[in-house]
Amino acid sequence: MKLPRSIRIKIGSKTALAIYPNVYLPKKVFENLKSKNPNPKYIAILAHEQKHIERQKEMGPFKWGIKYSFCSGFRFNEELAATKAQMEVHKKYGIKFDIEKNARYLSSWLYFWPVSYETAKKELEKI
Repeated sequence: MKLPRSIRIKIGSKTALAIYPNVYLPKKVFENLKSKNPNPKYIAILAHEQKHIERQKEMGPFKWGIKYSFCSGFRFNEELAATKAQMEVHKKYGIKFDIEKNARYLSSWLYFWPVSYETAKKELEKI
């Protein structure tokens, strides 16, 4: 898979991160995406982060970063938009998307507890 130039490796990280204009990926994910047959789940992670980049570009990276950092509702909605892109890749490849697991992530410390698990699950089910 040919990767955009804006993809970077973030060694030692267990999560991907998007800071306009770059996407930072764990080395394992990055190396897999460069292979001839990348893991569809990793393609989905890249789609998720690329959605964040698109939205940062639209709003302006500074304003987006401030709102993401300090407004839990905005942060949750941004994660839902990116997760929708991720779910579309899962669907394209016929991979089950684990709503419960992702609802736990979305309602956890990783995203500074923007909503309850129940709310995250309900919103993911709508997508």
